[in-house]
Amino acid sequence: MVLHGPAGRFFVVGAFVLDCLVSTRRLPRWGRDVRADAMRTVPGGKALNQAVTLARLGLPVTAVGAVGADGVGAAVRAALAGEGVDVSAMTAVPDVPTPVCVVHVRGDGEKAVVWRVPEALAVTGDQVHAAAAATDGPVDAALVTFEFAERAADLVTAAAKAATRVVVNSAPAPADPAVVGAVPWEQVDILVPNETEARALLAGRAAARGPAGRLAEAVAETLGVPTVCVTLGERGCVLRTGGGTTVHPAVAARVIDTTGASDAFTAVLVARLVAGDDPATAVHHAQAAAALTVSRVGAYEALPTAGELRELVFGLRNPPG
Repeated sequence: MVLHGPAGRFFVVGAFVLDCLVSTRRLPRWGRDVRADAMRTVPGGKALNQAVTLARLGLPVTAVGAVGADGVGAAVRAALAGEGVDVSAMTAVPDVPTPVCVVHVRGDGEKAVVWRVPEALAVTGDQVHAAAAATDGPVDAALVTFEFAERAADLVTAAAKAATRVVVNSAPAPADPAVVGAVPWEQVDILVPNETEARALLAGRAAARGPAGRLAEAVAETLGVPTVCVTLGERGCVLRTGGGTTVHPAVAARVIDTTGASDAFTAVLVARLVAGDDPATAVHHAQAAAALTVSRVGAYEALPTAGELRELVFGLRNPPG
């Protein structure tokens, strides 16, 4: 299964980690213990989830980042390679442990995340340049996440030189307005924040306190990004593109775990926009992928499979013969 449209490559630039998923009815108070309902570890991180989703759509994908030169890092790289993701641009750094991101998930699907990626594993613009130099043919889009906020400007600049389109998923939300101000937003083609992240991008402006339905328009006009899609969870999303704003209610779903849903949404949205879909159709496919992800437990293991994406995006129930 391959998307119709450009046959170039996608870069996903960000952090690649191990997720420790904890199902729990409540978080512990300091000095107290809580018995979890379930605990497990899987390869994770926003960049990994997006790369895997793109690969399952049949697209050539390169993961650009770093892991530790340890067993955990090897497992993360193996998981990506097993999905068909090119890991040649992923560095294994000696004497640095691959990070573990702890995701607490409540019974209603709400989550709380504790994470940290050491500076030694921060992806660099030089890695993006090297990946581009080693790639034959065009790079249709480079997706950049915000785990390394202080390097966001450098990464966006490098991505703009490497790819036809630059996509920013500004997660986690930047805490420092100076970071937002340093990013060359004029080089960004598509921006996909959630409501919290959108308000962080508007910090210090009146629009940051405005209604959620106006955030996409405010971000687009403030930063000068031509396409902005603000996700609003169970309230759907708002898309600003071509000077117009459209509201898209959420697809009905049984919410079990919201982890990874935004990553599936972002990957499918970007893939369909790059392939030439009209924005409403691209959002519809992205919402369908997100709805499927939230309907089951986990992040990486909850992402739509290649077969499910084939049906969701193309309406094909059986592999082409």
